[in-house]
Amino acid sequence: MSALTVTRTPGRLAGGGATGLLTGQWLAVRSLRTTWWVLGGAAAAMVLFGLLFSATAGSGGPGGQGGPPGLDGSDPVALSLGGYRPAALAVGVLGVLLVTGEHTSGALRVLFAAVPARWPVVLARTAVTAAVSLAVLLPASLAALLAGQAALGDRGVSLGDAGVLRATVGTALYVTAIGLMGAALGWLLRSTAGAVGTLFGVVFLLPVLGGLLPSSWGPDVVRWLPGQAGAGVTEVLPGPDEFAPWTGFAVLCGYVVLLLAVAVVVVRRRDA
Repeated sequence: MSALTVTRTPGRLAGGGATGLLTGQWLAVRSLRTTWWVLGGAAAAMVLFGLLFSATAGSGGPGGQGGPPGLDGSDPVALSLGGYRPAALAVGVLGVLLVTGEHTSGALRVLFAAVPARWPVVLARTAVTAAVSLAVLLPASLAALLAGQAALGDRGVSLGDAGVLRATVGTALYVTAIGLMGAALGWLLRSTAGAVGTLFGVVFLLPVLGGLLPSSWGPDVVRWLPGQAGAGVTEVLPGPDEFAPWTGFAVLCGYVVLLLAVAVVVVRRRDA
């Protein structure tokens, strides 16, 4: 019975072509409770934090402290979408787990036996992760905006105002891209702790440390960091030291593509 199972599984995966591989990856991602718990938590964080920041904006932010660093309390869209940072961290960790978990369980050995080229597996998992994340994050981003603007009342804006729709969609795209970066680091490092630590350091810690650089050239360095560059797409009006919204997001996507390209090379050369 075990021999029959092993031979049928690779045959089904290999014989299905790209559609079969994508379907198999969709089933693998969908079947994990972690996927939905993390994505659900990220969506809830976006809505609840956005509502909190918006509802308390008139009194100086949560606890009268003005909210988290970098949050513009005078920007109604930034207040509503201000929960994207914890959401990005959560989805980034999910991206790591969706890869390193299969390394740990040994499931990738079976999958690589069915798809010897290996790179289609990386691309299929990336495509499925992106699609599932966007399917959850786009509605969450819209809900965060609408809830926040309702809390702001007369100080709020509408979805049709300049830059608001782009910032709303851009927030979901940004968080998804961070998730794909986490997945790429998972392929490269094979270690959950190592990949999560690297992701946190590069995306969230380095921009903070970059603030300690000399003002004459520090901002030019910081704006090229992946997290900082991509964050402009979540804002209606990016700051003077930031890229234009889609330019910055293209920089973030460039980092993701580069990491995935290196991951493909590494996955093909080393043991499963």
